[in-house]
Amino acid sequence: MEAYIQMLKEQNPEMAKYFEMMQPMMEKKETIEETPFIDLELEEKIKKMKRINQKLFAIVEELKAQLNFELSQNDDIAKAIGACTECFGENKDCTECFGTGKPGNNVPDFILFNKYVQPAILKYNKHYFNKN
Repeated sequence: MEAYIQMLKEQNPEMAKYFEMMQPMMEKKETIEETPFIDLELEEKIKKMKRINQKLFAIVEELKAQLNFELSQNDDIAKAIGACTECFGENKDCTECFGTGKPGNNVPDFILFNKYVQPAILKYNKHYFNKN
């Protein structure tokens, strides 16, 4: 590389000034390229941490999906019994109902009532009346 640059300097004396200005930068680059240092142990640790991070990310995504499902189910049950979907009427600081959204406060959703509550009532009545 050095011989090639020398030849270019001789062929074009005006460009020689630019090559001389670039020479220190090229020397730094060559020294960096000549001494690559790879810590294999550190590289292994990095790979291991990346695998762990991927697993943790997958777990977090699964937990988010589960939480969203359970929040949706909680809202459905609250609607089925006519309660506040945020607190079931148990929080006076609730921004939705200010603690007034107890079960029966709102008109229950007919479809959700039949899905969640009616089977429990039927089971309760069957059990209660069979004992007495």
